[in-house]
Amino acid sequence: MSEPQERTDWGLIRRLGPYLSPHRGWLVVVALCTPLGVAADLVPPILLKHGIDENIAHGDYGGLTATAALFFGVVLVGFTLQSMGLYALQLIGLRALAALRRGVFGSVLSQGQRFFDKRTTGSLMTRTTTDVEAIYESLTFGAVGLITDALVILGTLGIMLAMDWRMTLVAFSIAPIIIGVVNVVRKRLRALFSEIRAILSKLNGFFAEQINGMTVLQLYGGEAQARHEFRAQAHHYMERYKAANWWDAGLYAVMDGMSALSVGLVIFFAASRFGVDDALTLGLLVAFIDYINKVFVPIREFSGRIATIQRAIAALEKVLSLAETNERVAPGQVPLPTPAGAVQFEGVRFAYGPDKPAVLQDVSFSVKAGEVVALVGATGSGKTTIGRLLQRRYDGYEGSIRLDGQELRDVRVEDVCHAITVVHQDAHLFEATIAENITLWNPGIDEASMRTAAERARASRFIDALPDGYDHAITERGGNLSAGQRQLLTIARAMACRSPVVILDEATASVDSLTEKLIDEAMDALFADRTVLVIAHRLSTVAKADRILVLHHGHLVEQGSHEELLARGGRYKLLVETGFAL
Repeated sequence: MSEPQERTDWGLIRRLGPYLSPHRGWLVVVALCTPLGVAADLVPPILLKHGIDENIAHGDYGGLTATAALFFGVVLVGFTLQSMGLYALQLIGLRALAALRRGVFGSVLSQGQRFFDKRTTGSLMTRTTTDVEAIYESLTFGAVGLITDALVILGTLGIMLAMDWRMTLVAFSIAPIIIGVVNVVRKRLRALFSEIRAILSKLNGFFAEQINGMTVLQLYGGEAQARHEFRAQAHHYMERYKAANWWDAGLYAVMDGMSALSVGLVIFFAASRFGVDDALTLGLLVAFIDYINKVFVPIREFSGRIATIQRAIAALEKVLSLAETNERVAPGQVPLPTPAGAVQFEGVRFAYGPDKPAVLQDVSFSVKAGEVVALVGATGSGKTTIGRLLQRRYDGYEGSIRLDGQELRDVRVEDVCHAITVVHQDAHLFEATIAENITLWNPGIDEASMRTAAERARASRFIDALPDGYDHAITERGGNLSAGQRQLLTIARAMACRSPVVILDEATASVDSLTEKLIDEAMDALFADRTVLVIAHRLSTVAKADRILVLHHGHLVEQGSHEELLARGGRYKLLVETGFAL
């Protein structure tokens, strides 16, 4: 697994560079309009000083009119520049975050099974939706706003120093206090918002789990406990968010007080100089107070900017970590010619983690092209693991797994996916039409092939009876079809993709009795021209296999036909007699 190491705020923001670089033209617009808009916003106090000291003081009302017109023009130019900069900024933000969301989704799709074993559905949903949205809102208006605020502060400070350096020092004599308070709050907000993102991820995961299991939850009367747990998690989320808001509001109040204190210090200092220092004029004092109010607006907003940025940084760290995580299986470089479907395991040993026990130990067997082989054994014996390794869902096995003589870890992953298909016990259907669920949007499967696959899978009978036929819309997870109909569609899907190797992963364990005969006929058709590995609990399915492999605690202990293994009187006969795991 590859994890990024740079964890500073700026380091995290810099890693957005690849998503921003395609929009360099708009970035130039932001880079030009932002400082020019800030500069235009700093001119009015100078014009205000000029109007008081040069126009009003000398009774030059014609000059005052010209100054007022210039004041209005500068404000209009500043507004136009800031509007253009904000438009460009939002455009960049939306496009960059759309690219980031696509990158995160693409990264998730390409990961190996280990990646999903360690993460919940809720956490992945939070990363790709809520967190990405938080990055857009926070960085677009937070980070760039912070840069604008910094330009305002620096520009105002420069003008104030040029006007009167002594009053400037008085005004900013409280700067060390401000810097100290902001730094403490920044660190605390960063920790709080990181915790908030983690709590929200857990909350979303719990919600998704309860919705997916709603039927079971209501059947066994678990609604009260689910409400209690959800309320507890939501309350924890609220408490952490409340704490963050308290810190944010506290910093805003402190900054507001610092602004009033600074103005008071300047007025007190100016009062002692009036009549003594001819350089100190009423216009200068008014301009200074205007600049102090202007500079403390971004300082007051600094707390809010920091809060939004820390919210974004907390989300950004998790999103980029997900986007840059590499738990993919090794891609392989060797192309697989048109596969026949021969499979060979030699001395295979595998564990799901370095600290976990081996699930397979020195397993060796071979399957000829077109042969039907059943894998049987108690739960945890390694049946499903063999299927997963053959699909390249995991790396890290010892020994050799070969497909048509090619070492599996050397073969391109996409070629393995094309060569092997799976019919699962839990038939997963998408919210789309029946035709789309059979073809899975594969352009290589035309309508004729799709209909032929449905007929061979015995699914065409119930499809033709539907009002829209193959255009019938399937609801979420196939809720408007029976379990048997869903199973028939998954078998049709396996037939349509023409993969030479099919893994039947307990495919008949949960079908209704009315459809079992159709499924048996569909499987007979599937067995006819494919290499099939059957991982099943039904004796009727296992007995059809050409050969049966018996697994026990990760070891291959017996193999042979149904009759041979019964006559041998070993582990297989015991399983058949007790009905355990069959």
